[in-house]
Amino acid sequence: MSSYQLLGLILIPLIGSIFTLTAKYDKNYAVSNIFNVSILSLLANVSLILYIFSQCNLEESGLQLVESFHWVDYPKVEIYLGVDIFSLLIILSVNLSFLVAEICLYRKTERAKTLIASELLFIGLCNGYFIAADVLSFYIFFVSSGTPLIILISTYGSQRKKTVLIRFSIYNLIGALLLLVSIIMMCEAQKGDVLLSEAGKINFKGGTEYFVWLSIFFAFISRLPIWPFHYWISSINSSLKNPLVFLVGNLIPLIGLYGFIRFWPNTVPETIAIHAPIFEIICIITMLFIALVSLSHKDMRYKLFAYTTVYYLVYLTSIFLPTDVLKLNIGYSLYSYIIIITILSFLISHIEHQKKELGIYGTGGILCYMPRASKCLSLFILAGIGLPVTSLFWNNFIIISEIFNYNLILGIMVILSIFLVSLSLLEELYKLKDKSSAATECIMGGDLSTKHYIVYIGCLIILFLSFFKPLWFVY
Repeated sequence: MSSYQLLGLILIPLIGSIFTLTAKYDKNYAVSNIFNVSILSLLANVSLILYIFSQCNLEESGLQLVESFHWVDYPKVEIYLGVDIFSLLIILSVNLSFLVAEICLYRKTERAKTLIASELLFIGLCNGYFIAADVLSFYIFFVSSGTPLIILISTYGSQRKKTVLIRFSIYNLIGALLLLVSIIMMCEAQKGDVLLSEAGKINFKGGTEYFVWLSIFFAFISRLPIWPFHYWISSINSSLKNPLVFLVGNLIPLIGLYGFIRFWPNTVPETIAIHAPIFEIICIITMLFIALVSLSHKDMRYKLFAYTTVYYLVYLTSIFLPTDVLKLNIGYSLYSYIIIITILSFLISHIEHQKKELGIYGTGGILCYMPRASKCLSLFILAGIGLPVTSLFWNNFIIISEIFNYNLILGIMVILSIFLVSLSLLEELYKLKDKSSAATECIMGGDLSTKHYIVYIGCLIILFLSFFKPLWFVY
């Protein structure tokens, strides 16, 4: 069936990206037009997502809306797009986060054409990745989704951007090549394209089976901040100060996480699934290492990176459990989590901007003279680390409970990592609000604007509604 609704989720931001690239440069009008086109594209996408939600049965699992498009006759290849409640939640949170980001960044950035065009391209490719239902289209969107980040690093990176680009490109090229070989072997075995849900039913023998599945998992790991591949994303986060670029960098690991979610629970053969404890150990080592480093690190962006990394790996650890009942809980958590890290990245950017504008060397006590920023940062940090006001709280509680039920030591390590990274964020919040080390009152006047304050409080209300019913926006 081809209703073109899912295809629209890909095409709307891509068309917006093309319009952005063709806009003539003009300091007075072009920047406004670029942002207006982008915001309208995202509004259209969010509206379409909500409409698709209205057609879904919230009580059912599996793909509920499927579209197929004929591509090649020989070998016979058809592109399949499909969504379930989990993938729709991820798509909604990503599009909503970028919509909020654009409103907050409106006309306040350099090289807006490159930034907005790359961002819309990233959104379109991510939407395609999250709704791909066959391995071939899944691969195409997986590989291409890294391209916008390469463009953004080249444009907004620091003096070390060449090193960061080389490292990121090598990791992803190796992962992409291994994934390509695996998918070719799958398609060859089936004499055509393969649905994601059918991938685990392909019979490979001996070492071939290990090569195919380990290659697939290595490709996903290359997008995740897992040791020894964690350094590329920490390098990006430390060198990129633009909050929209920072957000793109922090959502790249979501692509790797989603790959595991789509392949692991029901698809991976039992001969591969028995090695899950190895992945769990690597996740725990990475979580503890990054959480400990964040306690001594002075950069708040690194602390936010540590927070996002720990939670991504908590969700990844829960995927490796011998059950697939947690998938929707992970979706509910990610819905709130993505919005929270979006707001936190913009609040941190605002504080850093004011520090630079006012010529302040340290940020100690800066929030004492920014009541709106102080209120927003406090509430979102508390919501992020477990304040029971969003769906993040209840569903993380369920996920961690299942981890404890599976393995007590694993659960203790997860709790310890979350505690350390939460302590790191609270320590930074205390420094920002510590009046004894506050700078002079010349800081006054650098608070959040009324528009930004309303947007952030609006996001908090959306998160608060998710506490009672994560899908409150669906009738």
